[in-house]
Amino acid sequence: MYKIIGTSEPNILSITDYLIGDMSDINYEFLLLDKPIILLSNDWLDVNFPNLGCRMKLICQLPEVVDSMSKCDNYNQERKKYLNEAFKVSDNSNSDVALDAILSISNIDNPIISLHHVNNMIYKSNLMPLKASAEKLGIAVLENAILDTPNVINVAAHFACLLHPKVAKNFCVHLDHGLKGVGTANVEISKRDYIKHNFFPSVNLHLTAGNMGQARTEMLLGPLKHRAIIGGYPKATSIINGATMRNREIICNTFDLDMSLPIITYASAGEGSSEKPGGSLSKDVLRALKTFEREHNFNVIIKLKYPYYFQRKLLSNIKNRFKNIVLS
Repeated sequence: MYKIIGTSEPNILSITDYLIGDMSDINYEFLLLDKPIILLSNDWLDVNFPNLGCRMKLICQLPEVVDSMSKCDNYNQERKKYLNEAFKVSDNSNSDVALDAILSISNIDNPIISLHHVNNMIYKSNLMPLKASAEKLGIAVLENAILDTPNVINVAAHFACLLHPKVAKNFCVHLDHGLKGVGTANVEISKRDYIKHNFFPSVNLHLTAGNMGQARTEMLLGPLKHRAIIGGYPKATSIINGATMRNREIICNTFDLDMSLPIITYASAGEGSSEKPGGSLSKDVLRALKTFEREHNFNVIIKLKYPYYFQRKLLSNIKNRFKNIVLS
């Protein structure tokens, strides 16, 4: 079966047998499952992205690559190496470890935690595991609450959620919603953003997942690099806990997939652009994957970041095309 699914929830990743990626952080997240990764790799990715898996230049090479990887997995040592670089914690205790770091550094008595995700699916998938960890300790957790009280800990996966004056005056935590691994973003764009916002002085703590993310966050923070610490990656808890036969059955039933067939998930960072020079998403790639599903015994999932991804893209392009037009 061939399915296009717009979601940032980790349960799709958890049941995937083979991942096709490009420059997305999802490649590093998939290391938690120790399963084969295939990189749809252009010239930029060849130079900037590590060998987490077998590279192919053209999507039409997929049948040969899958056949080869099914017979011999030559990348397990590379996966282990980068797993240790990406994650301080590689088991399902990530969320508990992250929360413990936040509570320890904030040193606030009787804290109330406000998770600021503004109903963004990507931010929610990173933040919500903290809610379960906090509730185990009897800590009150609110969502998107702007509180003017000194015992609140504001946690967000994007800086914009921490800029409200009432939020910024209390303890603020930025939780990296991406692993910031080698080759996952255009670093120059990030540098300009940090400098533009004066290195986000109201953010008291930047929580990273491992050595790679820590090094890059320290570089971006410049004079405030001491505010970054390695903790945990809450989303990792969801990814690991979702790798069960029961979850696989639920996902297959929900999306009408064949339980008896292996699952290949294509999860791209997006279309190639100056911001995403290693992006591979295109109509040609999607057509080729549909052909692969039709001619081989696999479920193929196209994992997009959001529902209605292409509709949103079209509307954004229309908006940009007409934004400078003034009607009189």
